[in-house]
Amino acid sequence: MRFRNTLIAFIVLLVVGGYAFINFYYSKPEEEGHKVFTVKPEEIAKIDLKYPDRELTIERKSGEPWMLTKPINSKADQTASDNLARAIADCQVTKTVEEHPGDLGPFGLAKPQVSVTIATNKGQALPSLDVGKTTPVGFSAYLKKSDSPAVMLTSSAFPSGMNKTVDQMRDRELMTFKVDEVNRITIDQIDQPPIEIDRDGEKWKIVKPATYAADSTQIRQFLSTLNDAKVADFVADAPTDVAQYGLTKPRVVVTVYTKSGQESLLFGFKQKESGKDGVYVRRGERVPVYTVHQWVMSSVAKPVLALRDKSILVFEPSDVGAVKAAIDGKQFELRRTDKGWDLVDGGKTSAADVPNVERFLDHIRDLRGTSIVMDPVKTPGMFGLATPPITITVMNRSGKEIGDVKLAKIDVKPAEQDASIKPHPEYYAISSASTALFAIDDFSYGQLDKTADQFKTRVEASPTLSPGKK
Repeated sequence: MRFRNTLIAFIVLLVVGGYAFINFYYSKPEEEGHKVFTVKPEEIAKIDLKYPDRELTIERKSGEPWMLTKPINSKADQTASDNLARAIADCQVTKTVEEHPGDLGPFGLAKPQVSVTIATNKGQALPSLDVGKTTPVGFSAYLKKSDSPAVMLTSSAFPSGMNKTVDQMRDRELMTFKVDEVNRITIDQIDQPPIEIDRDGEKWKIVKPATYAADSTQIRQFLSTLNDAKVADFVADAPTDVAQYGLTKPRVVVTVYTKSGQESLLFGFKQKESGKDGVYVRRGERVPVYTVHQWVMSSVAKPVLALRDKSILVFEPSDVGAVKAAIDGKQFELRRTDKGWDLVDGGKTSAADVPNVERFLDHIRDLRGTSIVMDPVKTPGMFGLATPPITITVMNRSGKEIGDVKLAKIDVKPAEQDASIKPHPEYYAISSASTALFAIDDFSYGQLDKTADQFKTRVEASPTLSPGKK
């Protein structure tokens, strides 16, 4: 009995599957590659998507960006909108399943998943397109145009491409300023003094909380991070109370100024929802609340030390007349002459290797901190700088001191209970040009850790002739 029931079920399955197979492969073909609409993507000016439970419309005027007009009025994501227009314009009919179907239900077209209506930039409204189910086999989906009773097939990728939400189609751009047009930046953080940075020609200058040269690379990265920041989640378009998001007293407020105006971004609490890592934000000039990823806030919530210029000793190598070096207890001097450079070592003067001297000067000039550890440095001995292994003094051509740099290397040995940190060296530098303590990298330290012999001119010895040869 059980076997007979199984056999009957198997036969029914074969019949249904065979019908689907024949229906798909032997239905009347439309022209292969025939497009549903004879329109180019750039000619589409309006797209309306009607779903069983919602409606979404985007529009654009000539020369203007795409805008969401239903269910909200907002700027649309231009890439997502262009891709949607392209998908509609490129939609192709692969087959016609039935010319005059008696029932649209089996195709999912009695209640379509979505009805697509477009209008061109010339004001022409085209027939709407109903999107139904996907086929049991063949990776296709059913379509029907409003001006024809025929049921057609297209790629099964088309329905998913038409399934859009408001959040997917909204513009996620937060700030619209152009990096090269910014002339002033302010950063206000809880429990820290306000920071103000002004453009100074091609460079930047910190004017609050004190006057310092700014790190132009850091400032550009800072502005690029703000400019590139995107909305992670749309939280509330018209919040009744922003206190719940930490935005009445923001943790960080960043404002950029250009000739045309200013833009502010306020950072509040971190999201508490499981699986979320965002920070609540809002534009200072707008009502909606969004989230951004945490790295955006950490990239702009900078202390003033991180934004300062980290050049350790600024000078032009061409102005240098002499360099005095005390390295690992040994002293030598490099002196500029009319013919090049001399090396004075142990009371003896000899010609120095000019390219080596010039590279050495470049390394001193290019010495930069990876960070400013503190300013002013209060306990140089803790960093090996009470009796530094490297001291280099740079003199000008008149014999006056331009400045000096002192470098040290210390071996860090973590506490025994902290197994996560392994013993490692750290490198530090100070200079007469600043009261700051800089951390430097091992490469920079190595470029200045030289001996007098490394500056001696290398003279190739003449080959010795064997006796009897001329």
